Amino acid sequence: MNKYFEDVKSIEELRQRYRELLKKYHPDNEGGSVEITQEINAEYDRLFEVLSHEKQSGEENPKYDYKAENDAFKEVLNKIIHINADIEIIGSWIWVHGGYEYRELLKSVGCRFAPKKKCWCFHYGDYRYRKGESSLEEIRQKYGSKKVSSKSKQYAIG
Repeated sequence: MNKYFEDVKSIEELRQRYRELLKKYHPDNEGGSVEITQEINAEYDRLFEVLSHEKQSGEENPKYDYKAENDAFKEVLNKIIHINADIEIIGSWIWVHGGYEYRELLKSVGCRFAPKKKCWCFHYGDYRYRKGESSLEEIRQKYGSKKVSSKSKQYAIG
C-alpha cells in the first residue's frame, strides 16, 4: 500500500517523486513536518527495495550496490533541498542549476561543477567521462528529467 508513491514503476520515477515530496514536506519548509518526512522516507525505502531487486535480477551485474547508491542519493538530496537553486533529477544524476553561493555545501556533499554545462552535478560512485560529451538537453531526452523550481519561485513542475 503506497500512500505517497502510488503508480511508481521504476527507480527513476521513485526518485523524481521523492524529490517532489521532499520539496513539499521537508521540515525546513512551511507546512512540512518531521513525521511526514519520516513516513515518506520509510515508504521510499520499502519501494526502493522492491524495485532494486527487480532491476538487479534483470541485469548482468547483480553485485552492484543499489542500497549504497540509494542512501547516497537520499543523503545528498536531503542536504541540498533547501538551497535557492533549481535541482533537476536526470536518471541517477542530480543536477543543480545556479546555487553558486552554496558551492562549499555542494562540494561537501560530493557535487562537482561541470563547466561546460554550467551547473553542479552529483552521481554515486565512479564515473568515466567519454569523448564527445552529450549536452544536458541530449541527456534529458535520453533519460527523462524532473525539475522543481527553486524556493524563491512558485512551485512548478516542468
